[in-house]
Amino acid sequence: METKLTSKVKEYAFSLGADLVGVANIERYENAPIKMSPQGILPTAKSVIVCAIHHPDAAIELDGEVHSQIMGPYRVQYIMNSKLDFLSFKIGRMLEDMRHKAVPIASSNIWRYRGYKDLDAVFAPDISHIYSAVAAGLGELGWNGLCMTPEYGTRNRFVSIITEAELDPNPLYDGEKLCDMCGRCIEHCPTNAYRAEVNGVKDVVIEGKHHRFANKNLWRCAWGEHFDIDLDLPIPDKVNEQVLLDRRQKHGSRGGEMGVCLKVCLPKHLRKPDPGYCKIADRRNRHSIASDLPMDRSNYDHILRISRTWDVDSVHFISPETLTENNIDITNDLPDGQSIILVTERYSLPLNGSEEEYKEKFPEIWHSYQRITSFNTGFAELDICRFFEKQGYSTLPKTYMDHEPIRELCGIKNEGNTLVYTAMILTAAPVKDKAYTNLNKSSKPKDLKQEIINVALEKGGDMAGVASAETIDSIAEQLRDIRKDEKIISATDKNAPFNPYDPLIEIKKRAIRNTTDYIDDAKSVIIVGVHYPETPVERLGQPPAEAVGPYVFVQYETNWQLGHVGYSVCQALENQGHKAVYTYDLTGAGSVVGSPRGQFADATCNTLEAVAAGLGTLALNGSVNTEEFGIHQRFIAIVTDAELEADDAIAGNPELCGDCGKCLKACPTLALKADDMVDLDINGVKVPYLPVDRNRCDWASKYALTSEDGNKFGGNVTDFPCPDEITAENLAEILKQQDYVYKFRPVTGESCIVSCPLSGSKSVVR
Repeated sequence: METKLTSKVKEYAFSLGADLVGVANIERYENAPIKMSPQGILPTAKSVIVCAIHHPDAAIELDGEVHSQIMGPYRVQYIMNSKLDFLSFKIGRMLEDMRHKAVPIASSNIWRYRGYKDLDAVFAPDISHIYSAVAAGLGELGWNGLCMTPEYGTRNRFVSIITEAELDPNPLYDGEKLCDMCGRCIEHCPTNAYRAEVNGVKDVVIEGKHHRFANKNLWRCAWGEHFDIDLDLPIPDKVNEQVLLDRRQKHGSRGGEMGVCLKVCLPKHLRKPDPGYCKIADRRNRHSIASDLPMDRSNYDHILRISRTWDVDSVHFISPETLTENNIDITNDLPDGQSIILVTERYSLPLNGSEEEYKEKFPEIWHSYQRITSFNTGFAELDICRFFEKQGYSTLPKTYMDHEPIRELCGIKNEGNTLVYTAMILTAAPVKDKAYTNLNKSSKPKDLKQEIINVALEKGGDMAGVASAETIDSIAEQLRDIRKDEKIISATDKNAPFNPYDPLIEIKKRAIRNTTDYIDDAKSVIIVGVHYPETPVERLGQPPAEAVGPYVFVQYETNWQLGHVGYSVCQALENQGHKAVYTYDLTGAGSVVGSPRGQFADATCNTLEAVAAGLGTLALNGSVNTEEFGIHQRFIAIVTDAELEADDAIAGNPELCGDCGKCLKACPTLALKADDMVDLDINGVKVPYLPVDRNRCDWASKYALTSEDGNKFGGNVTDFPCPDEITAENLAEILKQQDYVYKFRPVTGESCIVSCPLSGSKSVVR
């Protein structure tokens, strides 16, 4: 029996793109270390939802054949991780919106590298998705320690969501044993991790069922996998963290490694030897086999549906006949390949000056557009591959082939400040020549403002409002006066990861921006908010798990969601003939937070803009309080030359924070000082505003130099109290002493947000 709630959660996961979904009851984690367990993170947890996405077979079977550090198609794993993050975040939000506490977990890259207190594991995630997949009945562990499913073998990546919702657990897998100890992982491991330094057998026991696998030295396994060291270098008999750091500093980086243990591992019933196709791995027996009939015409519509989801501008299907006529042979990359699908993402930046000047003036916007277009085309590429594989056709993403000849064949080129990003998919499907262009075009709406708000909400926004460019510029002018003496001390690292921090220090006057810095004739600013699950905020650093990872995850994932929404809104405006550009920090009054996925906009970014657009009231810590979600949302701003009716700003509420002051007391660097409070005038509305001392805030949140802002919970030993005065010299000196394993993957909280008791009407935690 499956209850309605369980069915609803699973249906939602499948609609988001999961290939497999399972549920584990909390009792199945009774033998897990408490600091790596769901009940350690959320003591009231009752269930764990686990979602899987499978690797496109051709990417596994054909890549890494020359060398495991020469990778092309296997790079699809990076977009798979992002897709799994998307699933985890969305499902966590869905559960909390239904009043069930939930903690979505990141797919990868948040670990405790070393032991932490009584947890002696290295590379320890908040919880193990691999073990959770077994607990959720999706498969069982192989000798290599990977979860094998009967559908895909080890060709899966997993993600987990912890919740106090009582869901119906899947039965544990009880079919034919999936690992038959064929020994291929042992034979092909490039670091010999299954022979050298193996300390017996690990045994994970779930409901009395034993799952035994090699207790390998994970530092040895990390030689190429995480530290990117050349696998052709001699590997010593004993490998530990110091050995890896020494080799990395001496020899530098060669690049990431294809997981050979994953490549060669399939259960017996899925093995299909085909040495003419791939040398090292077997092919996977698929559940569907394509016939020799013409391809189902509805497939084209399914591909277009996938493409529109990710704002793809055009899809070009290139037939075998056209490829032959143009002397394009794809069989070197995909031996049974017949056709090519090219998807494009087209975007324009409203340049004030040359492209290079725009990059120099707004590097963060340029980087964000590149990132979002890369994600969008990557998601479309992955989803198209998985769709065709379910039809029985081999399909290859991230091909080594040059895109340019195919772009020329399809008439794709950059024009002026309109740039085109492409993804190319090789497939055995015999497609016909078809070109679908201008997929984002729409007819002129009766009400442009309502149409744009509809787009924002359909793409994942929770709230949207409009402020006039004049109002935002008035705020900027007041901020310019308030912060006229502020100098920002910023540091970038000249060294590579896993090397000591070599700081390049710059001191600049804070630049406050107007809307005309983005678009000459700006008239309106659209603000969109996305809320995040609150339970990770409540549970940050709390025993028994003392985890910080879930908080960081929901923050950077919120930022990614905002970028996607902002990009979609800009596309909609451009298709109506307007200029538009999105930004995470319109006036430039905010800062960034460091994370394992890069820096993201902090909680003060675009908050005054959100108040001006009528979305909420400013809190003492600089965030915006809304009726629905309290302070637990972040904002993107879209500047446009479209003249839209502005919403009224919400008056500052002096009773909102009262005498609470928890954010001031919690800040470990004293970046918030009550004496600095000023009043802003937003369209005649008085708004109390407390400027943040950016240099002091950055010390904790951007550079993770003090343990009290959460990095201690990740195992980072860096802890330097913030000096009375931050200078270029003392910042540089401290950065040189930073733990350089963690320096490029800081995992911190934001104490001013974590300590704040403000919650909205949809809150489930306070």
